Amino acid sequence: MSSLVERLRVRSDKRPRYTLDESDDDFPPRGGNGKGKDRDGDPPVKQIEREDAKEDACRKCGLSDNLVSCTTCTYAFHRKCLVPCLNITSDKWSCPECVSPLTEMEKILDCETKVASEETSSSESGSNKKPVKQYLIKWKGLSHIHCTWVSEDEYFEAAKIHPRLKTRLNNFNRQFESTDKSDDDYVPIRPEWTTVDRVLASRKNSSGEREYYVKWKELSYDECTWESESDISVFQPQIERYNEILSRRKKSTDKSKNADRAMRHAEGTPEFLTG
Repeated sequence: MSSLVERLRVRSDKRPRYTLDESDDDFPPRGGNGKGKDRDGDPPVKQIEREDAKEDACRKCGLSDNLVSCTTCTYAFHRKCLVPCLNITSDKWSCPECVSPLTEMEKILDCETKVASEETSSSESGSNKKPVKQYLIKWKGLSHIHCTWVSEDEYFEAAKIHPRLKTRLNNFNRQFESTDKSDDDYVPIRPEWTTVDRVLASRKNSSGEREYYVKWKELSYDECTWESESDISVFQPQIERYNEILSRRKKSTDKSKNADRAMRHAEGTPEFLTG
């Protein structure tokens, strides 16, 4: 999978023709999935011992600090190393080795076939390179800037465990095949959907990084998402505008507090009123 934070912003301004796939809620929640307590309240299963798990090190990058441990095996990860990069708030969470990230899929947006992946060694001969089909995935609870490509092989592996994924793929393929890709109106993601319209709030995450609650252009307020400052750093005017509004509100609040302090309760009636 590869990040599309920059790539998605340069897509042409065309209206999509695909039919939005309805989100499925029948997948078990991440971190549950039958790996912890089941629906009958049975005790959690024994944690899987991963022989290649390194103590106090991320499974993906090998570095330490601020790790999130899997509750169903002995792997640990950084939040930023996960695809999709999730803001994990639950104590019970299962890593991608135990539960496919595709259980967090909202919909399939697009597909393409490449002659070879970016990871393919340049030493390989052209005759050995095989076409690789991949799908553009929109993740639940994440904005379009976090959409990622998932290979067909990886998707099929997840579908073996979660058959509903296969049904959703078949539905997408039927829609995709009936769409005229040469039509000027066809595009999977509009650039506006990856453009910050307004910043509504801010907070610091568990790692101390500033996050902003973002309203995206042409999308409704129920599609607002929390974004790390680094992911929307190119939208400094919108961030500065939010900070200015926040500063004015603080000054207004401070003035109001000072005015309240200046008003004191008078004991009795002032002499100039009684004569």
